[in-house]
Amino acid sequence: MAEKYDVIVAGGGPAGLAAARAAASEGGKVLLLEMQAQIGGQTRSASWVPEKLKPSLKRSVVTKLRELKLHSPHRELVSHGDFGVIVDRRQFDKILAAEAAASGAEIWLNAPIRELLMVNGVVRGVRIEAGGWSERIEGEVVVDATGAGAEWSSLLLRKVSGTDWQREKLAFSNEYLMANVKDEKSVELIFTSYFAPGGHAWIYPMGKGFTMAGIYGVRVHPDLALDEFLGKQALPRLAGAVPVASFRNQLPLGGPLDQTCADGIIAVGGAAGQIYPLSGEGLRYAMQCGEIAGKVAVEAITEGNISEERLSEYHRSWMAEFGFEFEVGKLLQSSLSVSQDRKMDAILRALEGKPKLQSAFINVFTGFDPRGSLGLLLKDDEIVRVLGKGTVEKALATK
Repeated sequence: MAEKYDVIVAGGGPAGLAAARAAASEGGKVLLLEMQAQIGGQTRSASWVPEKLKPSLKRSVVTKLRELKLHSPHRELVSHGDFGVIVDRRQFDKILAAEAAASGAEIWLNAPIRELLMVNGVVRGVRIEAGGWSERIEGEVVVDATGAGAEWSSLLLRKVSGTDWQREKLAFSNEYLMANVKDEKSVELIFTSYFAPGGHAWIYPMGKGFTMAGIYGVRVHPDLALDEFLGKQALPRLAGAVPVASFRNQLPLGGPLDQTCADGIIAVGGAAGQIYPLSGEGLRYAMQCGEIAGKVAVEAITEGNISEERLSEYHRSWMAEFGFEFEVGKLLQSSLSVSQDRKMDAILRALEGKPKLQSAFINVFTGFDPRGSLGLLLKDDEIVRVLGKGTVEKALATK
């Protein structure tokens, strides 16, 4: 007889862990399944986040950012201020896992999901398989937090809806954790259509002697793009540095799914396309959308109604919170991906000597505060000229 849970969470990243923690805190019997042998650091080793973190998560902070260096093909800009923190995802995710377990969630490692269990078109559990071992696990609601980067990811999209991500709107990323690095504490963002079309490259400080060097873009091979970028750019802070770990990922930049739930299943994080298109970041959305998903799932189970209509409360809730940000990010990313180098040169020129405008650009680019900063950014005539009047009007209308 198959073991049965209220909520089965597929995937042990921040979205899944937040969902498991919330569902267990609401009294649900929760099982989280992670296909890898560890929680934390499977696809990212570092994330740049706002400084507003729960006290427990502050243990994962490796650098507080007070300097940001922006590079376009022909310009450079150094900006100073409070720009958030870099967290070590290996530590960050493990803290979330501990909190989920403390709330009552079970966590199984090395448990890849190979099939959704369906009864009359309703998702009612999963089948996991590793080697010659297989097990069926029944559940009232499955939370799909499998991301968007692997064959067995995006369960709602691929296994329920029967579709897939649009290839032309996928970005591919690769990061190296580099050792033997000069001890610099600034983040560097490098905008170049040659190495990262539709995206950018980055350097994140990771504590004394270490840094993350990464790149993402559309229509690129992530390994080749990163190696070529590091070889040709020859960044001074990386002189003599060596890679000691590599992390690859796939990011949908077309915005979230039109519907992030179906009968018996909810998608969160990367599996729902909840990625900010302008910067490719998704940690903040993963955490908050995961929490909403966990709560809605338990409420629906308690009411005895796990239909798509009932679970759509989750979709409405996260859309009300973040729909504006995703739409604005998509508009700006689409605008800046055309004549990318010239536009970024012009933007950096417009930002020179304007600290408040620099902060507004950074807040909009990272997705930390697009709602609060967009108005200030779009008051600058040169920024408006670069983005295009049509894009600006659509962005302001979205707000």
